[in-house]
This record gives sequence, C-alpha cells and structure tokens, in this order.
Amino acid sequence: MKIALWIAGVLFIVTGMFVYLVTSLLNAWTILFLSAGLLLVVLWFLLYRREIKSAFSVKKALYGFNTIVLVVVVLGIVSVINYVSSNYYKRWDMTANGQYTLSQETRQILKGLKKDLKITAFFQEGTSMKARDLLAEYAYLSRYVHYQVIDPDKEPTIARSYGITTSGTIVLQYNGKTVKIGQATENDVTNAILKLLSTRVINVCYITGNGERDLSDASGVNGYGLFRRALIDQDYTVTQLLLPAVASIPTSCTLVVDAGAVKPLLPQELDSIAGYLRDGGYLLLMIDPRTRTGIPKFLSKYGITVGNDVVLDQVVRLFQGPTLGVEPVVTQYSKGSDITKDFKGTTIFPMVRSVEVVKRKEGTAPGVTSIAKTSNSSWTDVHLKTLFSKGIAKFGPGDVKGPISVAVAGPLTIGDRIARIAVFGTSSIATNKYLTALFNRDLIMNTVSWLVKEGNLVTIRTRPNGGQQMFLTVVQGKLIFYMTVVLIPALLFFFGVLAYLRMKRL
Repeated sequence: MKIALWIAGVLFIVTGMFVYLVTSLLNAWTILFLSAGLLLVVLWFLLYRREIKSAFSVKKALYGFNTIVLVVVVLGIVSVINYVSSNYYKRWDMTANGQYTLSQETRQILKGLKKDLKITAFFQEGTSMKARDLLAEYAYLSRYVHYQVIDPDKEPTIARSYGITTSGTIVLQYNGKTVKIGQATENDVTNAILKLLSTRVINVCYITGNGERDLSDASGVNGYGLFRRALIDQDYTVTQLLLPAVASIPTSCTLVVDAGAVKPLLPQELDSIAGYLRDGGYLLLMIDPRTRTGIPKFLSKYGITVGNDVVLDQVVRLFQGPTLGVEPVVTQYSKGSDITKDFKGTTIFPMVRSVEVVKRKEGTAPGVTSIAKTSNSSWTDVHLKTLFSKGIAKFGPGDVKGPISVAVAGPLTIGDRIARIAVFGTSSIATNKYLTALFNRDLIMNTVSWLVKEGNLVTIRTRPNGGQQMFLTVVQGKLIFYMTVVLIPALLFFFGVLAYLRMKRL
C-alpha cells in the first residue's frame, strides 16, 4: 500500500508534466494530473512520515535530495527547450539543391503582406502531404500566413461554403479578396498571392442581347454559371454589356467576351467591337456552328477565317466500332503560344467549327496562331443540311481532312495599338456541362489570363528532386563498419561495466 501510493502519486505528476510539455498549455487535464499526484504524495508522506524519517540516513537523504534536484533541473531544461522550440524555431534545408526552400522571389513577395493571408487547401486524405509541406514553408517565412488542410469528403459543408467542386483546390483570401488555384506548386501559390496584392481591377464585360449563353444559369447544362464562377474565383469582376445601349465599349472593360450568340449583331455593335480593338482592347469570341451572327465576316478583315462547317472525328466506342463524333478530342496545342506552350491536357470541343488564320486585310497579326487542333482522323463537314437533317456524314467534296484548327489567339496590331484576341469555334466548351470535363477549364482560364495580361506574374523554376549518391572506398566502408558495429558497442559495454562496479562500491 505504501509503495503503491507513492508510485501512483509520482506517475500522476509525471503525466501532468508530460501533458504540459507536449501541449504547452496549462489546461484542465494538466491541472488535474498534477493536483492528484501532489495530493497522493502528500498523503503518502503524512501517513508514513515516521517510517520515511527512520528509513533515510543523512547520506541517503543527501543522495535523494541530489536526485530530486537533478530531476527538477532536467524537467526545467526540457520545459525551456519546449517553449523555445514552439515559439522560436529555425528550419534547415539539408538537401543539396534546396528542394524545400522557397525562392527569393517568394520571400520578397511575402514581405509585402501587411494583413493576415488565409490559405485553405482542400485535399482528400492521403493526398495532401506535398501541399501541407509547401504551405508550412510559407507560414514559416511570414507570420501573416495561416493555413489549414481540409478533407472535402469529411467536411462537405465547409467545402460547399467555399464553392469547392474538385479535390486539390487551394483557396487564398487576403484583404477581402479571394483567389482559387488548382495546383499545389510554389509558382501557382506565389502568383496567386501576387494577384491578391495587386490593386489592378480586372473587369470582364460579357455581351448580351443576341442570344448569348446565360451567365446566371448555374444548373442547366447549357448555362454559363460555372464559367462566371471561375472568373470570380480569379478575383475578376463580371458585368453584362448590352452593346446597343452604349455609344462605345466602356474603357473600364478589361476584357470583352461574346459567347454563343445566335442572332445577327447590329452594325453598331460590330463597330463598337472594332473601335475597342483599335484602342488596344482584349477580346474573346466563342462562335457556334450553324449561326449567322455577322461575326465571321467581321473577323475576316483581321485575317481570321471561321468556317461554315462542323468538325467531325472518327472515334471508337465500346461494342459499336468506329462512329462519327461531334465532340472532337483535342491533344495538339501550339508550342509557340503563351497560352498553350506548357499545356499538356486533353480537351473536348463539342459541336465545333473550324477557325484558322489566313492572309490579313486590315492590320497585321503575326502573333495570331492556331492554339488547338483536332486529331488526324478528323475532318470538316460542309454539308450541314445533310448532316443535321438526315444524320449522314461522310468525307466529300469541299471537306478538309484533319488536323483541323478549332481555336486561334494572339496579339493583333492595328495602327499604333496592339490588341489581343482569341477565337474559339464553339461556345459549348465553357458551358456547365463541359467546362469541368477533362482540361477544358484550364484551357479557357489560361486563355482569359493571357488576354488580360495576367498569366504567371513571376516564373519560379522547379528544382529537380534528384537523389544524392555517395561513393565510398573500400577503406572508408570498413572504417564505418568497425566503428558502428564493433568499436562503439564495445565502448558502451566497457563504460557500463565501470559504472556498475562504481555503484556497487557505494
């Protein structure tokens, strides 16, 4: 009973100290363990004080006091180390190429933070290690950076509140502004921070009134609600623009978009767009097949030809053999365009017409080029009446074999101004149904970022993660073997025996 009471008291005290050292908090559990331990020790002393007094001689008491002092000193040292390490710590990157060290560009950008930057990463369990390590480096460099990693499957309510639809999305919030990215790389995170720090306002003006896709429709398959959401996620403002109601396109429009028009644009509208380009504006057009809007004729004077056709592709479907596809898969992209030079994803261009660059009649556009082409098995079908009334498609007179250009983009020089333009042969690629298919969203948003001159604001080179090899000579190998396997264990055994003999004499 005597020993059990003493042991229980010591265990409670040690447990309380351990909880405090681990959590650095004097919480209820810590207080409970320490109080219970002290109470048991005091009770043990009161009940057996006579036996304790007689059991300890002066010499043994001195040794016991020294032991207590030593334990207190060790606990004090551990407490100090724990406090310092939790509040003032230093990280060392021991890799040869600085694999886990953020670049100097990132360090300079983080110095510009004056308020808290909240980073919320949504990753499924088991896939967040890389992102967590990267964000920890940002938090280490700046006291304003705070991050958390959330599993969207375990916390669906939080994911929905942030508008998260896919795992791997990172949300950055700063000073009332929000930016979302889909890659956990230093290049993407740092550029997102730069966007948040930028005071530039990017206003996307979306033309309406001619049957364009509906920006407010976020549930229908043909709506553009998800496209609007993607623009807002990049901290862009989106406003609707009714061209007949204005004398000219406002100068506040950073980018003008017309997607899926079905009715002819009035001459006044086309003149407004032409004037906007002459002033160096940025324009994105998405033109569906079988529409007569006047836009193809308008583009011809800039050297861009929009075909009166539909691009078909021969695809193989399970149990059906080769069939005609009106949803061509695109894997060929221009390496000369800043939009697609590093793009490697597969995209779908549903119900698309050809878009090509030809000889220009007005202005010069040496930079305008095809950025996406269909496969070699595709072709353009110009017999639209037969195709859509009878459902018959075969290669015939006037048709062109693939690969077929379905999107063009580049700078457009008009007078002394340089505009930017991008033309897609379909607006379906950005509808709610197709925007999240494969890499469609990436291609569209890459195009928008290039048009508004907000691609990668900085380019941070990825450091190679190569293993470091060390080659030992035969002598070095033997030296390491005998030191670790023979010498060190022998020394430990020898000093252990000496310590035992010394304690025995005492």
